Amino acid sequence: MEMHIGASTDTLTRISLVGMFDMVAVDEFEGRLLAATAGRGKNTIIDLAKMSFIASLGMGVLEKAYKDLKHKGAKIVLLDPQPDVETALRAAHLQEILPIAHGEEEAQRLFAA
Repeated sequence: MEMHIGASTDTLTRISLVGMFDMVAVDEFEGRLLAATAGRGKNTIIDLAKMSFIASLGMGVLEKAYKDLKHKGAKIVLLDPQPDVETALRAAHLQEILPIAHGEEEAQRLFAA
């Protein structure tokens, strides 16, 4: 897996995850992802457009980031997941705490809600 931190603002962090968020990737990226999200304490868009697979452990990392950011008054929105990834997220009911947006405008509306 690859993790890219995009252009951030005073109020928003952007992260792109590419590849497979499997057990190996969790070991390698959990600390970096949590530092990039909760460590910054800002609303965060996690772009999943290029993520091809997410394991339950990867979902657990996203849930941890959500909980840590919630304590800081910030939110996460998952942007444009691939169909298989979105199906897995919905099967785990994560869309109930990690909103899924299809497009930038929808992501911004979810932050405003």
